[in-house]
Amino acid sequence: MEEGKLPKGALRFVEEGCHAHVEFAEDGEGKVVGKKLKMVAYSGGIIKGHWYWDNLAIDLEGIQFKQGKFPVLEDHMTSRKIAVIGKPQIIEGKLMAPENATFLSTEASDEFQKLSAEGFPYQSSIYAKPSNVERLEEGASADVNGFTMKGPGTIWRQCEFKEMSVCVFGWDSKTQASAFSKTEMEDVDYKEDKILAEGDTTAAGKNNPEPLKGKEVNKIMNKAELQEKHPDIYKAIVEEATLAAEAQFSKDKDQLEGQIIVLKEDNTQLTDRVLGLEKKDVIRAESELKSRAANIWTSKLADSDIPESLYGKVRQYVSHGKFVSEGKFDEEAFSVAVDTEIKDWEDKGVVSSVIGAGFSDSEKDLENTDAAANAASVSTDVDRLVGLAGGQVTA
Repeated sequence: MEEGKLPKGALRFVEEGCHAHVEFAEDGEGKVVGKKLKMVAYSGGIIKGHWYWDNLAIDLEGIQFKQGKFPVLEDHMTSRKIAVIGKPQIIEGKLMAPENATFLSTEASDEFQKLSAEGFPYQSSIYAKPSNVERLEEGASADVNGFTMKGPGTIWRQCEFKEMSVCVFGWDSKTQASAFSKTEMEDVDYKEDKILAEGDTTAAGKNNPEPLKGKEVNKIMNKAELQEKHPDIYKAIVEEATLAAEAQFSKDKDQLEGQIIVLKEDNTQLTDRVLGLEKKDVIRAESELKSRAANIWTSKLADSDIPESLYGKVRQYVSHGKFVSEGKFDEEAFSVAVDTEIKDWEDKGVVSSVIGAGFSDSEKDLENTDAAANAASVSTDVDRLVGLAGGQVTA
């Protein structure tokens, strides 16, 4: 924000064609029964050839009215009071005084009303202080009040309205008057930006660290201002944004649903693969356990006196599955059980010296399968075994 001074004459404007007069209403006998102030303060167009601002446009949407009532003066002199008005109105793109002005009982007001009734051509002028200014360089352009303004020139994007005046002449002929002075200064805080021609990068605005390349700058409104001043535009923007959001949501939803389907398929394939690997692991682990159990049996039977022909029969009495818990094989307990079983067979006399001996699965009953061929050599051993097993010898 620039903090400095501006000439008083740079804050007061008389636009060609803007006028002020009083419209009187009379009864049937010619008596005045009402008065209306007809005053166009600013047309909304370009004030051409201003000595300080060059061509000037004041953004009507950026004018701020911070009071409830405003004065109407003559030539912006506080000693020449004409009337009191409410908030000025913007009608058909023009800044106008309300018609229901309260005329004051002053010499200046009486004179204005009298001369106006006689047709004197008063002009109108406004006094305002800018807070946001754009300087258009040669070749630059920007939109304001519904038209495109081309540089060189100036746009007041924001300003504070102070008062309006009726004038006999414009500032050109009043440069020595205090209100229109080029030398008397007034404190003004404002921001000034430069709008450059397209492609021009040689300079930046006072308050812009980077140049604006042919950019058209419009007044920035917040949501509340836009909704109040341009409800149709606001509604259209909301509807367009809603449709765009719904379309984007639908698109995102379809993409997510497609991704979910792919992920489910991938998950099913991964699950099948994991189950297949687990199955292989289980089979491999079981094969390893069987192999370890078989090796123990083989080793211990080889060291025993049991005939090799009975190895398969003896193995059936100790299964390795009884010694597996939660996938762990208790090899030591299994070995002890195998030793115990082998010893049991050996204690019952089933040793390699007993040829052709056989036992049932449940009671290990010995039968003499070839008594005639072996009676002479094994009769004594057979009798002893039969006695141990509680069986009978068949002749």
